[in-house]
Amino acid sequence: MGFEAPLALLALAAAGLPVLAHLLRRQDLPRRKLPTVALLRRAEASSKRRVRLVDLLLLIVRVLLVAMAALAIAGPFFRVALAYGDGSVASVAIVVDDSMSMGRGDPSLLARALERAEAIVESLPAGSEVAVVLAGDAPRVRVSRTDDRDAAARALEDVRGGARGTDLAGALERAERELAGARHADRRVVVLSDFAAHGAPSELGVPSGLSVRFEPVDQDPPTTNAAVVEARATPDPTTPGLASVAVQIAASPDLDGQRLEVVLRRGGEELARDAVELSSGGAHTTLHAPIDASDPGATVAIRTEDLDPADALPADDERGVLLRPPAGARVLLVDGDPHPVRGQDEARFLARAIDLAPADGGALSRRTVDPDTFAAMDLSEAEVIVLANVPALSRRVARRLREHVERGGGLWVTPGSHFDARAMEARLGALLPARPAPAVADEVSGPVPVPDGELFGAGVSGLESATTRRRIALERPDTDARVELAFGDGSPALVIGRRGDGRVALLATTVDDDWTDLPYRPGFLPMTVALLRELAPRTSTPDTALSPGTPVTLRPPAGAVRLRVVPPHGEPLELGPDALEDDVTVEDTAAAGVYRVQVATREQALHPEPRMAFLVAPPAEESDLSSGDIPEGAASEGGGTESAAVVERPIAPWLFLLVGLLAVTEAALRLRATHLGRSARPSSP
Repeated sequence: MGFEAPLALLALAAAGLPVLAHLLRRQDLPRRKLPTVALLRRAEASSKRRVRLVDLLLLIVRVLLVAMAALAIAGPFFRVALAYGDGSVASVAIVVDDSMSMGRGDPSLLARALERAEAIVESLPAGSEVAVVLAGDAPRVRVSRTDDRDAAARALEDVRGGARGTDLAGALERAERELAGARHADRRVVVLSDFAAHGAPSELGVPSGLSVRFEPVDQDPPTTNAAVVEARATPDPTTPGLASVAVQIAASPDLDGQRLEVVLRRGGEELARDAVELSSGGAHTTLHAPIDASDPGATVAIRTEDLDPADALPADDERGVLLRPPAGARVLLVDGDPHPVRGQDEARFLARAIDLAPADGGALSRRTVDPDTFAAMDLSEAEVIVLANVPALSRRVARRLREHVERGGGLWVTPGSHFDARAMEARLGALLPARPAPAVADEVSGPVPVPDGELFGAGVSGLESATTRRRIALERPDTDARVELAFGDGSPALVIGRRGDGRVALLATTVDDDWTDLPYRPGFLPMTVALLRELAPRTSTPDTALSPGTPVTLRPPAGAVRLRVVPPHGEPLELGPDALEDDVTVEDTAAAGVYRVQVATREQALHPEPRMAFLVAPPAEESDLSSGDIPEGAASEGGGTESAAVVERPIAPWLFLLVGLLAVTEAALRLRATHLGRSARPSSP
């Protein structure tokens, strides 16, 4: 502590003046004889006590007033060593690496980085601007540029680690944008990170016009680590209902030769277990577990308690995996020529093909109805509708079909003896990918896959020997429609087009044996299954893991009125009918694990929808904790904290404020003393 004008302290001697004045004016109240002596004595004693108390307080306040004024004039100050900067006003952006590798250590590297960031904020003088950018992939602005340092400090307290990757380069760009409109010419960036090798910090560039400082939060962080870097499930081809989970483990070289237990769990139930020996920086194994159609989420975990050296990063000791059957589709067969004798109706071959569809590409389920039943049905439970030789539709049914397709459903139209091409075009013309013409008898080879088709290719065999005796012409296919099957004369046999979010297929011949021998060909079953899966809504999410923070788009199934996304941790996301009119985007995917999805429709209560579940997992490179080089940048030499600057913080402003308060208090006490003096003076008899 020091004083700018120490000689002004001589004025402290003036603090004795109020004491001297108090002693000179001190005297008792005058004595007078009055008739009511007893009452007067009691009042006189009470007045004396009040006057003496107020006088004493007035004396103390006056002494303090003079002393504080003398101290304030002397200009006292104290010296403070700053955690950052030189005490000058500046605009500062703090980049905090919140990637998964920052979770190692006790306390964690992230906790140390946040503590350092708070110290930087507190070191900035009044008027400075501060912004905070989080460098986990994708970078986010935690605090936009502001001069409210208290708000910035509070925002830092709420930062939590996660499973994100590292994007220091992107974070630097965000910091540069935050400082683009800064008020102060002195613009600085401080980067707080572990600078692990996987973050490629050596490639970071220093933005022009900015002073950039790279600070490692720990000069020697722990680097020994074992992690589950991949877990992928596939249906076991030898055992229906069983999944094989391939597990890949990465480990530091100093752990070679040690053994790890690998456990597969669903909830609290252990599904499989194995032990592996670490070699050449890792290990792999395959676990087998039953598929639960209602709960696709499972976790692969390794036990690292016995490792020596100790495992540095517990966050990557487990990884989610999706154990679910392949996506299928719910098919509604509308049989336009039902027959009382089973096995002689229009849809018999198609129904048999669906029942025999292999499950490895997604199970297909079906329901067969006649046109009258179909006209009264709610279509929300159907994903693909097949109109097989169906007569002309009413306007109401045609409108519902259009809504079904535009919302993502599939439609397959096939002709027959009851099919009226002109009436069908009149009702569904805008929906069909080509214009159907009346049927003609004309024997021709095919249909067969076209050479450049996208759907069948070489996977469908046996259709080459098919012969068609009767067909409808598919005229003027849409420019964006795909011809997947053709007859021997080159005319289209199967055209697929997109309408809204759905797809429509139009076949030129029947799916029974009235017009063609196609159902007897070996390729009929794979052709049918491939087409139905192509027309099915794209409600399934990929089995591969998504990076944390990646927005996920979900397409609600037809007829959905409620959707719930259950994250690995935290509160579920609830969505109602209004939000389900379009695709749903889930933004908050920072937590690693399986996100389960539940759906309710008009016909069914809230139930699990395994096809819509998705998996979030950290990037494998985050488990590589080997140290990288500190980037070259302004004030980054040595890679440590800069030398602490010492600044003088004046106390005089606070003392002058105290002098003002004491002056107000003195005036109030003086008025009080005057009032008490008058009231203590009795009137003459």
